[in-house]
Amino acid sequence: MVGYLVAVSLSCLVGVAELVSRYRDRPTTLVRVPSTWAYVLINGGAGAGSLLLLHTFGWRFGVASADMASATQVLVASLGSMMVFRSAVFTVRVGDEDVAVGPSTLLTSLLAAADRGVDRMQAKTRAQEAGEIMRGVSFAKSRLALPAYCLALLQNVPADDQADLRTAVDALAGSEMTDGQMALNLGLLLMNVAGPDVLRSAVDTLRDEIMADVPPRVPAQRDGQARAGGDGEPHAEMARSNPDR
Repeated sequence: MVGYLVAVSLSCLVGVAELVSRYRDRPTTLVRVPSTWAYVLINGGAGAGSLLLLHTFGWRFGVASADMASATQVLVASLGSMMVFRSAVFTVRVGDEDVAVGPSTLLTSLLAAADRGVDRMQAKTRAQEAGEIMRGVSFAKSRLALPAYCLALLQNVPADDQADLRTAVDALAGSEMTDGQMALNLGLLLMNVAGPDVLRSAVDTLRDEIMADVPPRVPAQRDGQARAGGDGEPHAEMARSNPDR
């Protein structure tokens, strides 16, 4: 029984790690998406099924000790189920794409469903947070400083992720959006890598240097001042038009 629990736990852990790696800014959201639970449980069921097959056929892998044989079976069942469920029997060409047919098709479908569920759940929150954090930030002033500062704060961002971020920021700079729209999208890109809390701290630290220039407000004139023109010219004009007064 303990062997099945270990095999299921290891297989489920692989599914959880795969999902967390896709949603690094807020992985706790996954708990509220049913399709993510299905994805994790199928991984766990694959591990239990593999161990059941090993026990049924009595495969001990040449290990004489009963305890060592049980541990070997658990490891083989966990690792073997991961490879089997992520493999394809053959590939079919559909249009311009190669579609894999096999056990991986099921996991791919569940993973896509989890993606859509998490995206819909996070969209509103991400929009609100990006608007709040990036309010008043100039994209032209922050496009270099803010990503570099966020990456320096995190320290351990993989080189591939850093290169992808730079490519996305450069593409954003070449778009036809306004400065404010590009700043919002920059915030979303950085939230994908650093998360909202790190981004908020970075913006607060650099705020004096990356804020957009706000033109000074001109005080509104009072009605009396508008009519008087400020120097009495309307009254003088009236006096000239009525010389008898």
